[in-house]
Amino acid sequence: MAADSPASKSTKNVRRIPAVRGKAAPKKAAAKKAVAKKAPAKSAAPQVAVTPRKTAGKTPAVPAQRAAPAGLREREAQRVFALAADYHRRGRLEEAVRGYSRALTLNPMMADVYNNMGVALRAMGRLEAAVACYRRALALSVDNPSTYSNMGNALREIGRLRIAAASHSQAVKLAPGSAEAVYNLGLTLRDMGEADRAMGCLNRALQIRPDYAEAHWDRSLSLLMNGDLEAGFEEYEWRWRLDRSPPRDFSQPQWTGKPMPGKTLFIHQEQGFGDMIQMARFAVMARTQVGQVIVECQAELARLMSTVRGIDKVLIRGAPLPKFDAYIPALSLPRVLGTTAATIPADVPYIRPPDIGSVRLPTSVGRQIKVGVAWAGKPTHRNDRNRSVPFGYFLDLMGVPGFTMFSLQKGDRAKDLETMSSEALIMDLNEKLGDFADTAAVIEQLDLVITVDTAVAHIAGAMGKPTWVLLPFAPDWRWLRDRTDSPWYPSVRLFRQPAVGDWDSVFADVRRAMRARLTGTPPPKTDPEDLPET
Repeated sequence: MAADSPASKSTKNVRRIPAVRGKAAPKKAAAKKAVAKKAPAKSAAPQVAVTPRKTAGKTPAVPAQRAAPAGLREREAQRVFALAADYHRRGRLEEAVRGYSRALTLNPMMADVYNNMGVALRAMGRLEAAVACYRRALALSVDNPSTYSNMGNALREIGRLRIAAASHSQAVKLAPGSAEAVYNLGLTLRDMGEADRAMGCLNRALQIRPDYAEAHWDRSLSLLMNGDLEAGFEEYEWRWRLDRSPPRDFSQPQWTGKPMPGKTLFIHQEQGFGDMIQMARFAVMARTQVGQVIVECQAELARLMSTVRGIDKVLIRGAPLPKFDAYIPALSLPRVLGTTAATIPADVPYIRPPDIGSVRLPTSVGRQIKVGVAWAGKPTHRNDRNRSVPFGYFLDLMGVPGFTMFSLQKGDRAKDLETMSSEALIMDLNEKLGDFADTAAVIEQLDLVITVDTAVAHIAGAMGKPTWVLLPFAPDWRWLRDRTDSPWYPSVRLFRQPAVGDWDSVFADVRRAMRARLTGTPPPKTDPEDLPET
């Protein structure tokens, strides 16, 4: 993800801040003049001024009285700023923000303080306030490319992409040699659906800095989304150069995809639940090349993964490792097995529930079909703000007759049913879903699954269940671009936002599709739910 930049008029300062992604504490930069602060959304590394900057050379455009020698208030403001920046460096964001606020009370003309406070507020999820800080910083220091990049990152996270792109473009104009500035612009253009321009920016960032791991990583995601799996998975290996995902260290060699008759292959867990479910298909292919396959996964997936043909043994992450001859990270399997868009293994179902057990659903009355729904993913996912939807949209589907709805939602968002007094409308299965094997057992009994991009989509797709996946305008790479089907999951139908944040259009399409499915007739040209009010 793109990260924020330290307040600085120098393009050098923009360039030397290392790229980071995700939520993280600030860290020291060269000569203790800056810290790099990881952000909660994709962007190049946040740059934060650690100490107040002294004006050298060019005089900033501020009121004339600033030219006078600093008085007691100005000196105290600088002291408070330095203390707040120290809190910021140590990850004590609330105390840092209070310190920055105190410094601005003493001297409201310090652009660096506004920039730093914006970085801290963005890391705390207070995006609108962060944008306001950046705007004020730019009002005091109009030629600072770092602050333009910072503001663009926050605007992008909010979803105000056009303004974010303009902000990043200004940063590039002011600092054309900054790989970070060009990279940030590329990410925003990709979110806007301008794939070719975005790829051009990523390529340009890598020309400026060939070892820029973040740019390589996002270039891999763009290649994969465009369907160039061979080049995309090759570039995907740059994930091990990112600070947040160091490679695991084993004495055994990494598997290259070559046959190892009679030998044991260890496939280790990485990334999320959906990733492991999607990659499980490759265990079947790997099994034809080796004597035994051991797969490590999260505890919530262990029972379900044990049903995959080709997996001889399942380990829970953190358990002692048995003997093995070679290892491979789960998401490196497509690369070593030479996967292309034309050779994606999509022989479903490759996952089955162990048993129905205690999650048997009631018999439907009449000709009602059973529909399972999930409206939110894991809140820590970097794109959850865009991929999860308000529960009310699913309630609107109750206007379509002929089906019974079952909630597959887990986590805090499962409480939406109670919050919106909907228990009588949708059967809540939250208490019965102990792990993903239970979820699969429920899906086995359903006629249709409607879900956002979360693990439920992967389980239903891997089971071959008819599944409708609701996607944001800028979705995850695995759903590709501009198509309503998925080569990874033949039973999946994709419903895409036509514009950023436009869930109304998605659910209008879903309602029409449900009517067509339930009645066996083409959907009406005008959905009653979409008629204008009179």
